[in-house]
Parts: sequence; structure tokens; C-alpha cells
Amino acid sequence: MFKIILKLKKLSPSELMIKVLCVFTMLLYLYCVMNITLIDRIPGMRRHVFRPLWEVSSMLRSGNYTYWTGQIIGNIMMLLPLGFMLPILSEKLRSIKAVAISGFILSVFIELTQYYTGRGLFESDDILHNTIGTCIGYIVYIIIFYRLEHTIHVTER
Repeated sequence: MFKIILKLKKLSPSELMIKVLCVFTMLLYLYCVMNITLIDRIPGMRRHVFRPLWEVSSMLRSGNYTYWTGQIIGNIMMLLPLGFMLPILSEKLRSIKAVAISGFILSVFIELTQYYTGRGLFESDDILHNTIGTCIGYIVYIIIFYRLEHTIHVTER
């Protein structure tokens, strides 16, 4: 805790405001994710699908591209904000590897909790798609902050 306070003291007022807003946004975001995946669901049977890419194969077999594409894109989009916010919150999370591992861990936590509480289907595909979404969020972070840095350096000349 003392290290965090020392780091916060070194930040400019605008950097501190960005961190505070990001922490608030992250907490609100995590609540929304937990609400969608766990809280707002009625407990039922424990179910699982471990076969990788079963959603893609089901989509191709059924021809129901709208439903399955929605499932896949929804899972990618669900953890995309995580990949964007983590590197803002911590310098230790400013690599694709660190962000991917964080997204993977959160996704496994969600899937295991869904399974053990009977509040959803444990799917290996969800873990894959959530992790991909986290990585895409990190790439968006890199693109935006690279452009911001580049714009700042160009205007300083």
C-alpha cells in the first residue's frame, strides 16, 4: 500500500485523474461482467463443453450464422475493455503476454464459477474468445496511445 501511495504522489494531477477514473470504470465494468455472466442468472445444472471451437463447428453445421456469430463476437467484446484498461492501471501490464494471461485468468474464473454454481455453461471456446478479446483491447490501447504520443511529439516541435 505504501508503494502505491508513493507512485500516486509522483503523478501529475491529470495522470492521477485518469488513474482514478480508470479504477472507477474498471470496477463498474467488472461488476457488469459479473452481473451478465453470474449474478443475473438462475442456478441450474452443471454443464460443460470442453471441445475446442465447438461454436464455430456448430455454426457451420447449422447454418445459423447470426446466433453463433453473436455468441463468438459477444465473448470477444466482453473482455476487450479489460485489455484496454489494464495497461493504463499498471505498468506491469503493458505487454500482450501480461494482458492475455490476465484475460485468460478472469475468463477461467468466470467459467469455473458458472460451472460450480450452475449459472452457465463452462465452455473452452468462451475462454479462447475472451482471451482474444482481451488481446484486441490491448492492441487498441497500443494504437491509441502510440497516436497520442506521436501527436504530442509532433505538436511540441
